[in-house]
Amino acid sequence: MFSIKSIIAIAAFGVLSASAAPAANGEEASIVGRQNTAYVFACQNIRWGNPCTTLALSPGACTDVPGGWNDNISSIRNQDSGRFHCVWYEHGGCGGRSYSNQEDANLADGDGFFNDRISSMRCNFRQFLAAAAEDDAKTESK
Repeated sequence: MFSIKSIIAIAAFGVLSASAAPAANGEEASIVGRQNTAYVFACQNIRWGNPCTTLALSPGACTDVPGGWNDNISSIRNQDSGRFHCVWYEHGGCGGRSYSNQEDANLADGDGFFNDRISSMRCNFRQFLAAAAEDDAKTESK
């Protein structure tokens, strides 16, 4: 026969095993989706003045700025500059002049060119940028 201690130990092991179950696929997909999204914070006034919005971008894809924000951004910030490098473009389709300062609270200062002129953007994973730079260096040394 089993002792009471054995039964309690088996029951406790069952509870611990059940609590260590992996997350459901939907939850994992949600986490992966957040990790593979670049977030850009943009405001229509300098120094983060309202109205502001956060744009979600797919890495590597050119994203046109939504209608009410096109040519209407005066401060912009890459929310995860440690993982992504973003470039802001003068025209839709990532055309025209580009600007890659990852955080600019006042697009009107300096030459002011990009104040109210951003129409599209692209963010890439930094690891791919580093790999591309290494490939370029190897090609140049041959």
